[in-house]
Amino acid sequence: MDLNFVPRGELKDLEWDNESKSWNRPEIDRNKLKQLNQRSSLEGSARLIVHTLLLAATGWLTVLAAGYHILLAVVPFLAFSFMVGFLNGIEHEMRHRIVFSRRLDWLSESVYFLIHVLWKAGTRNQRVSHNIHHRFTMVREVDPEPAFPENITAGWVRRELLGQLLTILTLGILSLFKALWTLIQRIGGRLDPRIQAHCTDKDLRIIRLESLAILVINIAASTVLILYRRWDFLVLFMLAPPVGLAMAEFWHRTEHISMMYNSRDQRLCTRGVKVSPFLKFFYGGLDEHVEHHLFPAVPSRNLGKLRDAISWSVPERYNVIQCWKEIYAIARHREQHPDDVFIPDFGGKSTTDFPLVDE
Repeated sequence: MDLNFVPRGELKDLEWDNESKSWNRPEIDRNKLKQLNQRSSLEGSARLIVHTLLLAATGWLTVLAAGYHILLAVVPFLAFSFMVGFLNGIEHEMRHRIVFSRRLDWLSESVYFLIHVLWKAGTRNQRVSHNIHHRFTMVREVDPEPAFPENITAGWVRRELLGQLLTILTLGILSLFKALWTLIQRIGGRLDPRIQAHCTDKDLRIIRLESLAILVINIAASTVLILYRRWDFLVLFMLAPPVGLAMAEFWHRTEHISMMYNSRDQRLCTRGVKVSPFLKFFYGGLDEHVEHHLFPAVPSRNLGKLRDAISWSVPERYNVIQCWKEIYAIARHREQHPDDVFIPDFGGKSTTDFPLVDE
């Protein structure tokens, strides 16, 4: 794979500045940006309804097939898990509150909470974490969301992919217990220090109470299902989420792995991924990740229009397999040249045609 690297010293103008804490931004007409920021309750409702119907259909097929033979339920179970994992798309936009119009924020927050009940996670903790992630993307010791080392190795990439596969093959049992243990820790007030540093007293109070509520709901629901011997629903409720999230990670983990730490240019620290029209419906704009990081308030349906409206050229997007090949190749290169920085492909043209400084 032919990749472009430069010594980090050549990118001094693009180093993160802890004093200014500012990002390079492309030029865009303010009125155009205001139009692109408009939410759409109709589009959001359509996505939510279709996704809910597919969840119901694949869940029903899983239960129906299991009634005949457990092996017949494998494929529909994986389909249901996939749908649960790819709730990440609409959930992510709900973190940003850009799915429905403002008068339907109550609906957005309700669905957002229900998704986190299913995932055994937490809305306020995730929202605080994600606010930090956008404000300090890939800034060392500040951004809590890049859960990977700065100097990745080829061996680390292999273990990462193997871990995702093992989570699926083992029905996510270990991931389930990790999620429940994390909830217990949050109830006790133990958070990621990077997140806790940005939490207000109100945030901390809500995180603890919400974690308790999610844990109680999950325990109560599981107890009822066990008492009624509905093992099929118990598997769907408890094991499908970690399996589905591992599936989704195969796509979503490509967003920042192997990209530049401590940069103030989102094109250097963020990666998009090219997906099929079917998957794009559920992806919530996370495929156009560079554009999303440049202007996070723009809903996913308008990110293509945003790309055409800004003054910058955005790096080419590749399918998920090519992205992982790129990540692996970067890791191998940096094992030998740790001071080099990967420069993304700008449509096959040289970086002199698309300067990496603010245009």
